[in-house]
Amino acid sequence: MNTQQKLLPIVKPPYLGAAYYPEAWPLEQIDTDIELMKQAGMNVMRIGEFAWSRMEPSENVFDFDWLHLVVDKLGAAGIAVIMCTPTPTPPKWLTQKYPVVVFQLENGRLMQHGMRRHACPNSPVYRDHCTRIVTKMAEEFGKDDRIIGWQIDNELYAMGPGHRSCQCPVCVNKFQESMKAKHGTIANLNEAWNTALWSQTYESFSQLPTPDTSTFHHPSLLTEWSNFTSDSYVDFARHQADILHKYTTQPVGTDMMPLMGVDHGDMHCFLDVAQFNHYDSVDTLWQAGFWFDYIRTLKDVPFWNTETQTCWNGATAANGYKEPGFCKANSWLPIAYGGEANLYWLWRQHRAGQELMHGAVVSSTGRPLHILEEVREIADGFAIAADFLNTTRPTSAKIALHYSQHSGRMFEYQPLVNNFVYLSSLMEKVYRPMIRAQLRLDVIHPMADLSSYKMIVSPFLISLDTQNLRERIKEWIENGGIWIVGPMSDVRNTHAAKFTHAPYGSLEEWAGIYCKYEIPADPRDFKMRWADDRETNGSVWYDGLELRGAEALATYTEGPFAGLAAITRKNMGKGQIIVLGTMPQPSDFQSLLLSIGKETGVLPVAKASENVLVVPRTGEGQDGMVVMEIEHKPGHIVLPNKMMDILTGKEHTGMLELEPYTVMVLKKY
Repeated sequence: MNTQQKLLPIVKPPYLGAAYYPEAWPLEQIDTDIELMKQAGMNVMRIGEFAWSRMEPSENVFDFDWLHLVVDKLGAAGIAVIMCTPTPTPPKWLTQKYPVVVFQLENGRLMQHGMRRHACPNSPVYRDHCTRIVTKMAEEFGKDDRIIGWQIDNELYAMGPGHRSCQCPVCVNKFQESMKAKHGTIANLNEAWNTALWSQTYESFSQLPTPDTSTFHHPSLLTEWSNFTSDSYVDFARHQADILHKYTTQPVGTDMMPLMGVDHGDMHCFLDVAQFNHYDSVDTLWQAGFWFDYIRTLKDVPFWNTETQTCWNGATAANGYKEPGFCKANSWLPIAYGGEANLYWLWRQHRAGQELMHGAVVSSTGRPLHILEEVREIADGFAIAADFLNTTRPTSAKIALHYSQHSGRMFEYQPLVNNFVYLSSLMEKVYRPMIRAQLRLDVIHPMADLSSYKMIVSPFLISLDTQNLRERIKEWIENGGIWIVGPMSDVRNTHAAKFTHAPYGSLEEWAGIYCKYEIPADPRDFKMRWADDRETNGSVWYDGLELRGAEALATYTEGPFAGLAAITRKNMGKGQIIVLGTMPQPSDFQSLLLSIGKETGVLPVAKASENVLVVPRTGEGQDGMVVMEIEHKPGHIVLPNKMMDILTGKEHTGMLELEPYTVMVLKKY
């Protein structure tokens, strides 16, 4: 390890930085880059993720001198480092000498060198090479106080449509063995998957095929293969985390994407910090909030937003120019939601190779892009608000929304109704109405502890048979929880198969209902009448429910459902179950939530327009909130008491009109 005296002053969050690739530029350029970084107000750089060939130019020959030079120079300038393991891009000497490590596609073709993550995550040969490079890096930098954290690999997820994954002999054998471990006997698997249909019966686990995502393959096989793929990448990350935890003192994470290919909850069981990458537009900025509300719950420490754009996206072509103010709102968004870092991809645009047209902070010529002054304003704001942000946290949510990547995989292969997409439906029809009603919430994984929540919303939770969720949620309801569940929840078992005793696993028994008819919302919707005599449409799916002890909150008025309940409520122990036989329209869903919230004390956090994000914070004897306009249009908020905007020093009270992309950090007097 480099023994040079560490000169870096303590760098405190919020962190503002970028991905930096000094291996692709002359080392003499570092000083110029660092001077520009200081002008931009940056205090952290993320390095190393694609630099394996520079670190190990040939097998067992290492060169870390250049990397030490980078860390030394950044540290001397007061810029910390997130160090990344370079395993997404193995060197050519490795893939050429050991072709067995290369990712094999469905058609048997090997992926070509020059891509990313083109090595098999299950290959024991590749694991051995990863062990060597990660161990060497950890020995070199594991106790360097200029390194504030580690990133494992880069964007670990199954690639392409259908969660495309490696189908080499190692993966096929490992998948077959995992099915043997799960089912015990091939007869049990045949029964669980109903393989008598279409003569799919297997005589041994070695006969199990790899899925062909381009054809009408068995949904249980497809779901299990997707689960296996997720588990493979989780285990690949765990392998590196174990090494880093042995040699390093810094927190370890891996930068995840807003995708369902790898289970975020499973991944973060052994990591120290949640890291997240996202790229959004003016119209989808609110969607990043869904993910921040989710990853915030995975670890009990502030998360890091490790990638986002400054001004536009682009690979071979630039796209998505953002108006002034977007970068500011986008950069403050993770901080508002409880994170402590925002990093851009990337610092300096590449001069050749892939992704030349992506926005950055500095062009490939070294000239600052037009966004530099806005980045500097963000940096100044982070510094001004640092003390308040570092001594407070977002107040605990009393309402949660279930998000299940396992359910998402089941829906991918069994959508149940035409044009249904799990994630977009969950965001658009459930999450967005909730946040627009100013209900601050947690988005939770099925394994999450439920005890702190008064109300949990579980739409499209297709299976309860993971993470002992069925038993845990029953206990939570009986102890006083309010569960709003459906539609299309509890309708598949762990094997992606239907129940045969009822359309649901437990809901009929628990909720005091009998599902008489089920009809998809294709091609039409059906009307229902609420208790206040309003008549509105449902959406997505329709269960016609007979009351067997429940009360009706809404009743169908037409079609085969006329007279049957659409939405029901029933006491269960000290709590209640509210079953959505169909998905209400957004305004109806908001009214339902607000009505129940009045009974339970789960209330909006502010009186504000729907386009305004309000995140209350508390800690160390002080209270306040971060307020942001996130839809690029005027908004307003009514402040509950006198407050000061830390960013401007101005005092405010009462009704406050907000310009597009306004950001305020308000502290209560």
